[in-house]
Amino acid sequence: MPSEAAATFVRYYRRYLRFARYLSVRCTVLEDQARPETLAGITRCVNSGGLEILLREPLPVKTAVSVQVSGGDPLRGYIVSVGKAFPTMLGRRFPHGVAFEKPVDPSLVRQWVSHPQRRVHRRAEVRFGVDYTHEGRTDFGMSLNMCEGGIFIATQRPLAPDTVIALCFTLPDASKPLSVRGRVAWVSGDEKDPDVIIGMGVQFVDLDPRAVAEIGALVDRLSAGAGKPGSP
Repeated sequence: MPSEAAATFVRYYRRYLRFARYLSVRCTVLEDQARPETLAGITRCVNSGGLEILLREPLPVKTAVSVQVSGGDPLRGYIVSVGKAFPTMLGRRFPHGVAFEKPVDPSLVRQWVSHPQRRVHRRAEVRFGVDYTHEGRTDFGMSLNMCEGGIFIATQRPLAPDTVIALCFTLPDASKPLSVRGRVAWVSGDEKDPDVIIGMGVQFVDLDPRAVAEIGALVDRLSAGAGKPGSP
């Protein structure tokens, strides 16, 4: 590892704007090429110069790693800082500063921040209450937008990426609630940044035909209305 890596990390973080973003990440230790160790975690902050990631165990400073954010291409870097473990939605995790060998293109950071998943369905803004349940605990959130593929739920209690949850909600003008399964794809927001909505993007899993039809009809109706002159 270059001796100036720690200074490079600090310089990158000062040079580039940091974004609070909770995305799934896989961190592979490259010290032992014969038996590389891979740890699953989540990002806490992202920018062009590096990441802050949360892992279940601490890695030594100067460790060479390869990181994959949301299943993307591997990025080489070095561990340049390790903090004390603290409670998170995943349990106690150690924060790690990772400096990239080379700054990544800003377009990739924009993808992490604004487009964590490639969207293949038309999406519509719509607000209604959503109950979501995981391991026997039910919490409440508010839908802000949805499509046939998923929903964004504003909530003060987002769950970790890849968590499978049960959702129950009643679409506007519907007479019966829908009960569906979903997987948390990404998490947004930070209590320290009041300008960012705290919540989670949830991908629907194995929707039944009724749910597909009702959600699709709602999105089509709202999208058509949004395109009319004078619509809000």
